[in-house]
This record gives sequence, structure tokens and C-alpha cells, in this order.
Amino acid sequence: FYLRSLVGMANNKGGQIVFGIKDSPHIPAGMKNDKLQTCDPADINQKMTEYFSHDFDWHIDIMEFDGKTFGRLWVPEAGSKPIICKKMNEKCRLREGAIYYRYRGETKEIAYTELVKLIEKEKEKEKLLWMEHIQKISSIGPKNAHVLDAYKGEMEIGKAKILVDKELLKQMKFVREGMFVEKDGAPTLVVRGEISGVTDASHVVATDDLYPLFTKNLQEELSLNSYQIKCLIWKLNIKGDKRYHNSFKSGATNEIHKYSRRVLDILKRFLSNKDYLINCVEEYSKTFPNTGRKRTKK
Repeated sequence: FYLRSLVGMANNKGGQIVFGIKDSPHIPAGMKNDKLQTCDPADINQKMTEYFSHDFDWHIDIMEFDGKTFGRLWVPEAGSKPIICKKMNEKCRLREGAIYYRYRGETKEIAYTELVKLIEKEKEKEKLLWMEHIQKISSIGPKNAHVLDAYKGEMEIGKAKILVDKELLKQMKFVREGMFVEKDGAPTLVVRGEISGVTDASHVVATDDLYPLFTKNLQEELSLNSYQIKCLIWKLNIKGDKRYHNSFKSGATNEIHKYSRRVLDILKRFLSNKDYLINCVEEYSKTFPNTGRKRTKK
């Protein structure tokens, strides 16, 4: 039921559900159980992926006020709309193909008027994006414009696809067409496809904008150690997902991992459940008993 409401809010202008408020009259009584604190955000994410067309941002907060505990589920307005139900569930009142929309006091299938406005707004957003792209292409010239796939982290140059990190680019030396310096311990370049010729460094798009965070940045932002970060990344299946993660070789055996800023938001959301980190560490240590468990910060 809450998924339906969250999707309806995301398809409108966002919104929130506050737990611990009595109905008629609305009195802040506090939550009577710990169901919200103990729920696994991964289960919510799984249900959203199972029943709806694409993912969207959502957050869960536990708050203390006047000696009472309150919970909050909230979503901002979805960046891509509409979010469509792709699977029926009678218990949750979900219908395949339905678009849920939050009206005043209720969530229900979107009416014609709101649907037309929503579609027109999305078309206008797309038109503005095309205009921006065309203006940028015209300013630099079509021969110097390349296509960067922000989802996969790939840049197309002709028929080739390459992924270059800005810091590696400073150290890279091109020797002849289609070949790179190959020395033990030298930084390497992640290449997809075959490259004929070399693109000038000033025209190569750095991946720092896509994946600006190192593991140590996640540690500092979240006040966690490297083992705790490893457990969270493993539990949420972040590695290998090009929306959130990229890696490249540094030397013969070392591998450097980088993450998108969205990973930080996702980890903060899951860590709002106080027991989530403890459970992740326990589960990881049981699955990989020889990795050397470290003490978990409270």
C-alpha cells in the first residue's frame, strides 16, 4: 500500500508519509512498534523494481521528538515520469499498466487531465534538453562532438567506445595508432571496441563527473571504515552497475573503484535504519568468513 502512495507522490510533486500521528484529530502520539525501524530498505527497493517501470529516489527517516519516535517515508518529484505499474498485485491494489497519482487526500489512477499535463511537461523537458544539446554541438562543431552515455559511462568516438579517467589521461602516453604504452605497473586504459587513431586529450571526456567518489570518500562522508563500506556495497549489489560504479586497473594487479554521487545518497538512506549496517556486516562475515571482519562502529 505504501509503495502505491510513494509512486503516486513521485508522479506528482513528491510528498511524505509520517508515522506516529493519530487520525482525527492529528495528534503526535509516536510510533507504537518498531516495524519501520526494522524493515529492510533492500526489500522495498526490490518490490519497487518488481512492480514499477523504473526506479526513483525515496528516503526513510527515524526521528525523535518530545520523547517520542516518529518515522517518515518521503520521495521527491520523479525526474522521469510517468512511473508505470508493470505487474498486478490485488493485495496491494496494483494494476498492470496503471499510473498512480497523488491527489489531495488519496492516491488513485491518474485522470485524463493530469495525464495530459504530465505528458506535455515531459515533452517540454525533452525539447529543452535537445535544444541545449544542439546549441552545444553548434558551438564546438559536429566534428568535435562525441556522444557520452552517462548511464554506462562510455563515450563514442566514431565506431569506438572508450572510458578514460582524467587522472590516468595525464600519465598516458600514446605510441602509435591503436596502441598504448604497456609496462608492468603502468596505469592502463579501459577500452571497449577498437580505436583507430588517437583523440586529442582536450576532447576526451573525463569520468570524474560520472564517478567522482573513491572508497575513501565514502568512508569519510559516512564515518565508516573500509570493511563496513565493502559490506554495504556487496549487500546492495553496487559493484558492476554502471549507474553507480566503475573500476580500472592501476598497475599489474591493483584495481581502483570509483562511485557516482548517487551511491552516497543510497547508502545514507539505508543507514538511516540503525540496525542495517550491523546486519550487513554479520551477513557478509558469514558469507565470506575468511575476509577478516573488523569492528563495527556504533
